[in-house]
Amino acid sequence: MNRLKTPVQKLTLITTLTTLLISIYSLINNNIYTERINQISQFELMGQDIVTGLISIIFIFIIILSDFNEIKIKTVWLGCLMYIFYIYAYFSFGGVTSPFYLIYISLTGLSLFIFFFILFDIIKTSKYPAAKEKYPRKSISFFLVLCVLLVGAIEIRELIIKTITQPEKMNPFFVFYVLDLGLIFPLILISAILNYKKSPLGYLLSGIALIKIVTILPAVIFNDIFHKIFRGYFLDLSFDIIAFIITITGLYFTILFIRKID
Repeated sequence: MNRLKTPVQKLTLITTLTTLLISIYSLINNNIYTERINQISQFELMGQDIVTGLISIIFIFIIILSDFNEIKIKTVWLGCLMYIFYIYAYFSFGGVTSPFYLIYISLTGLSLFIFFFILFDIIKTSKYPAAKEKYPRKSISFFLVLCVLLVGAIEIRELIIKTITQPEKMNPFFVFYVLDLGLIFPLILISAILNYKKSPLGYLLSGIALIKIVTILPAVIFNDIFHKIFRGYFLDLSFDIIAFIITITGLYFTILFIRKID
């Protein structure tokens, strides 16, 4: 059993326990969320809290039971922290107000600082992942680029319609698009290029990108499932199918990645 010896490990455990507790409480008392501009927010947030709770449980076990010095564990660690940052950055900048709003802001900053602390430590010590034989380098890079092109095209089209051709009031949901197009998608593209060029940093970033992909898209699916349950119809079943296929494919490549790096 891994004993929590470093401040980073302890801070990460505190962060993850907090995300678990507030996601559970928010599921039990979903009416804590104030009404927002986008009418689907109630279902979106229920799905997000379920996924956050499940990932938090898995992450807690990783923190407590795994060897933090293994590069595989650090890669998974960074991927989970990226998920936490992404979700609570959306909660913070998207104005998902509740009694926990100040905690959302704290989680956004804390997860980001821990992420960079671990990443810079890996870069400083040059303890990058090393690819084993038959590591699917080209396949992973192709998958990452395809994800960005596919989802990016959908999001760009949506933004062009709602902000240029048919302008409307800014929707808090657009924060997801801003995070994706401004931060996450460029990071995934850089990861894919460096991974394709056999860069050790590229291997690390590709692992983080894969975990980010397979953790965020299930929330989109849960969102629509709840909308079907409570409203009687799916908002976008075609995108749900795309998200499901990407998630399953990403999970497959994530497992391969973990098996083929050292």
